[in-house]
Formats: sequence, C-alpha cells, structure tokens
Amino acid sequence: MLPEYLRAVCFDIGGILVRMPRGFLAEELADTLGITPDLVRHLLIEHGKRRRSSSKVLSLALATGCDLPWEVDRIEAILRQRHHDIAHPVLYPDAIPTLKKLRSTGWRICFLSNAISDASDQPRPPYFSFAEVAVHSWEIGYCKPEIQAFRAIEQRMKLAPHEIVSVGDSLRCDVLGALDAGWSAVYLPRTSTPSPLPHQVSTISSLPELLTLLPSVRGR
Repeated sequence: MLPEYLRAVCFDIGGILVRMPRGFLAEELADTLGITPDLVRHLLIEHGKRRRSSSKVLSLALATGCDLPWEVDRIEAILRQRHHDIAHPVLYPDAIPTLKKLRSTGWRICFLSNAISDASDQPRPPYFSFAEVAVHSWEIGYCKPEIQAFRAIEQRMKLAPHEIVSVGDSLRCDVLGALDAGWSAVYLPRTSTPSPLPHQVSTISSLPELLTLLPSVRGR
C-alpha cells in the first residue's frame, strides 16, 4: 500500500498510457544508423527533449552529432513518423478506465513526459483532459530524472513532493528520479524485463493494479 498522505498521481505517457509500436526512439535510430543508443539518447536530450525543435533541425543535429551527415533525410523521416504517432496516440485499453476511476474518486492527475518537441502547434489529444497539469520536458528545459522536472510538476500542482506518486516504465527516470525528488513511485514495465527495485517500490503489470495500491482516502 502506498502512503496515506498521497494526493496526486503523475503518469509517464509513452509506454504507460500510450502504446509505442516502434519502441524507444533512441533505440530505433541507433538500429537504423548502426551506432550505440547512448550517443543518440544524449543528442536527443540535448537537441530535442530539452528544447523546442522541428524535425528538420533535430535531424540535422543528430546526423551531425553522429558524424553521419548523409543520413539526415532518413533520420528526419523517422522523427516525422514519431510526431505523427504523438499526434495520433493509441492508448492502452486500461488507460482511460483507470484515469476515469482516479478522477471519480478524487485523485488529482498529472502527466510528465520526456518527449521530443514539435515546432508546429498540435492540439493536445483528448485524454489530456484527465490531467490538471501535463508537462513535456521540452516545455520546461529539464528531463527526468533531473530533479527540476519533478519540481515543475510540484509548482504547477501546488503540492509537496511527498504528496505525489510517479507511475512509469523507466527505472532510472520514473522510479529513481522520483524517489530522489522525495516522491513515491510505482513501476510498470509493460514492454521490458523488470529491473531490481528499491524495497519501497511496487511493480505492477497493468494500470488497474495501481488502484489496489493507492490509499482509499486521499491525504489531506
């Protein structure tokens, strides 16, 4: 059971609420280009997840950073497909029922995602209406597990760290980052092998299991 003083649930988006049919972007690009995911991940964070950037600008930064300038068009095609996926999300079947149940029982909901930006102004998808606050890393200049990303949620929600629980699929970003920020955390590895966890963190296999962990009465 999670602490009685919790008042809000903060969800990661990709891999938790929304399906990722092509897997993680860094790994897709690394496989396509024949390089290590760590380099691609670093470049994505610096040029696409901490700032607003178009597909064209980000693809050029990635191609240059990987020393593969001739691959810029292929990289841009992958980025454009990701932006299409973001604009037309396919949710997991348990996402909306869980969000509805949480809201109907008085839980406050927010979203926090490390996401690549899009220079165009796309309308937010309908499921965002369940969240009081929805923050992408490129909007605030910080990525999980950086503590400033969690503080941005706290400030917008007007809550203390101990009043929020993070639900995500990344041990490093969503679990350890949240714990370092003073939050609680729940681990939901939908598409990966579960990693060893700190003793105070529960692993679930679906979102409805989260409801069994939350206290019946929200913290006051």
